[in-house]
Amino acid sequence: MRTLLLGAILLSNLAADPLKVPKEQFRSPEFIKGFVGAYGFLSPVEPKVDREESELLADLADLFSDARFREAEAEIVNFIKLRKNPIEEGVEPKEVSPALIFQLAQLYYMNDRTSDAERAYKLAIKGHPDFRRAHKYLALLYASQDRVSDALPHLKKAIQLGEADQLVYGLLGYAYTQENKPLAAEAAYRQAYLLNPDEAQWRSGLTLSLYQQEKWPEAAAMLGDLLSVTPEATDFWKMQANCFLNMEQPLRAAENFEVLRLKGLADEATLNTLGDIYADQKKPVLALGAYLAALNEGESLNVERSLTTARILADYGAPRESAKYISYLREKKGGNLSRSQQIEFYLIEIKIAKESNDILKVGELVKKVLTLEPMNGVALVENGIYHEQLSDAVDDEEEAARLRGMARAQFTLAMKSEDEQVQYLANRSFGQMLVRQREFIEAMPFIEKALALKPTDGLSRFSKQVSIFADRQRETLAREEAERAALLEEQEKKREADAAKEKDEKDEK
Repeated sequence: MRTLLLGAILLSNLAADPLKVPKEQFRSPEFIKGFVGAYGFLSPVEPKVDREESELLADLADLFSDARFREAEAEIVNFIKLRKNPIEEGVEPKEVSPALIFQLAQLYYMNDRTSDAERAYKLAIKGHPDFRRAHKYLALLYASQDRVSDALPHLKKAIQLGEADQLVYGLLGYAYTQENKPLAAEAAYRQAYLLNPDEAQWRSGLTLSLYQQEKWPEAAAMLGDLLSVTPEATDFWKMQANCFLNMEQPLRAAENFEVLRLKGLADEATLNTLGDIYADQKKPVLALGAYLAALNEGESLNVERSLTTARILADYGAPRESAKYISYLREKKGGNLSRSQQIEFYLIEIKIAKESNDILKVGELVKKVLTLEPMNGVALVENGIYHEQLSDAVDDEEEAARLRGMARAQFTLAMKSEDEQVQYLANRSFGQMLVRQREFIEAMPFIEKALALKPTDGLSRFSKQVSIFADRQRETLAREEAERAALLEEQEKKREADAAKEKDEKDEK
């Protein structure tokens, strides 16, 4: 497969969309129960509360369970104020347990006071650095705001302290994905997936981590599972298609794109990629259909992509399909093309006309290009080839010589181009023309120049063959020159002998 096909697939939005953190996590029974009764203590990862704080949390249980969070917040804030600044005589100020501050942070969050919640979580952690749940829920708060880099160290700390629920591992996987660490993301997502294989976020995250590591068969299998549940997920179809392309199974990728096409979900880029696949698989009719559908799908004409499409069809030996594509493009999309874009389309059409052996069409198109850009190197080369072909088709030798002279002039102009590819084409084409005219010696410098500009095995072999003929031609010319010299010398001697004889005869008389 050509690499350009792979680049056309879009990476799933999974890599960019914030991971969803259910707000219900902040209302779970463990918060409602607090540190009282059946919940108990998890020393040393949870701070202790004294009797007064425990009684307060017990009294607030009904407010928590009824989601009366503002009332609960007010009760805790008032308790903290009185504890730190008692109004009763003889009562000493006391520190507040990080556990109570943590509960206040939860209430702040539930009352949509996230900045206050963040400060309270941090204060709870400062009071008890190994406060596992405070690390966990501060990380959840950051994740809910898509502050992944801030969440990551707290996620790691919570896990180090023994936290092992699916959400923490899932968020860790997401954080590693955002940091472009797909191997670590895979490990975290696998743990979350193991704990809850029905959670779509973990399956999607695991799939993406496999995809980013280019584990194509595994990613394709996971995507198949996801598509069985969410068949309308356009990105999943595209990602799986890209897996198939990398697994060198292009027709399976084409099936995915055809599914999107049938569902009406295939965009312009998808249809163009589908066309590229069919072109690569030597299915020009199917390729043309996909490319035309892409043209209809696009709101505006993507000229550069259209040029690429026309070239692909022409390069893959489908001149008729390429011609139809360009004709449809002009008919349906039209629009004002820039001069350079017009030239590019004409050059593609020249190639198509050459494939079809339509010499006259080549001449018309070359003329159009040179009208727009008189020194276009490629057109000059094609014009030279065109005039040589015309010379072969006429019986009048004088006219044929004139046409060959025109060809020579076009090649000579093209050789002056700054573009090395044009120089290569001009030298090679002129050298080949001279060879066809059996001017081997004259042809050699041009062929050697072309070979220096672009070494290829075919041209190297051709150069060696021409060199042999050139050497023979030199030998023939040298022999002929020697024979002419000998003949001239003999004729000179004869003239001298005749002159001497004539003189002798005159003397005798």
